Amino acid sequence: MCALVPARHTDRHTDKLWLHRCNSVEKYAEMHPRYPNVEVDVVYRPGGYFDVTHDTTTTFGLPLDSLLAQNLMGGGKLWLDIKNLTPQNQTAILSEVDSLCDDYHLTPDRLILESPEWQLLAPFTRQGYYTSCYVPYDKPSRLSRSEIRAGIDSLRRVADSGTVRALSFPGWWYATIRRHLRRSIDLLTWKHRTTQFEFFLTSEGWRMLRDPQLKVILVKNKGHYHR
Repeated sequence: MCALVPARHTDRHTDKLWLHRCNSVEKYAEMHPRYPNVEVDVVYRPGGYFDVTHDTTTTFGLPLDSLLAQNLMGGGKLWLDIKNLTPQNQTAILSEVDSLCDDYHLTPDRLILESPEWQLLAPFTRQGYYTSCYVPYDKPSRLSRSEIRAGIDSLRRVADSGTVRALSFPGWWYATIRRHLRRSIDLLTWKHRTTQFEFFLTSEGWRMLRDPQLKVILVKNKGHYHR
C-alpha cells in the first residue's frame, strides 16, 4: 500500500481510533489535539479515590480528578480500565463514578467502564453507564480448538446476559470473535503496539475500521510522557 494512504487518513477517525494508556496529565495535554478520546488505567484506593496507574502495586500520586479537569476543558471521552473492581468495593466505586460525573459535568455516554469482573458491572449498566467485559484469554494461536470454543461459549453467555454493553479484547482476538461470536453486542479492541500509520498499512486495520460492530480501537502513541 502506498504510504500516502495512511498519511492521508491519520487523525481523521478520532471517533473510533482512541489513544491507548493515557496515564498522565502531560500525555493527555500533548495528545489531546490528535486524540480527544483516550483510555486511562485506574486503581480504586482505600482512601476513596481513583489512582491513575496501570499496576495496583504502583502509584504516581495522580488522582483521576486531575485528568478529568483536563478533560472538562478539552472535551472528549474516557475509557476507564478499572483494575480492581471487587464485591467489596463495587458500591464505593459506583458512588465515586457518580460523584466524578456530577463534579465534572460528565454524562454517562462519555465514559467506558471496563473490568474483567463483568458481573459486578450490572449496577453501572442499570444506571446508564457504558460497560465492557474485559476478555482475559491468551492468544488464540496458543489455545486448542476446544479451548477457543469454550471461550466463545463463555462470551456468548456474557452477551446474552445483558449485564454489559460491550466486550473488550486484544486485537489478536478480533478475527475469531467476529467470525464465531454471532451476537449483536458492541466490540472494543486495542492494537496497543500499533501506531495509526501502521494501522492503516494493514488490510485488517481497514476491516476493523469499517466494521460497524467494532466501536473503538485503541492505538499506540507514546509521545513524550508515556508511563
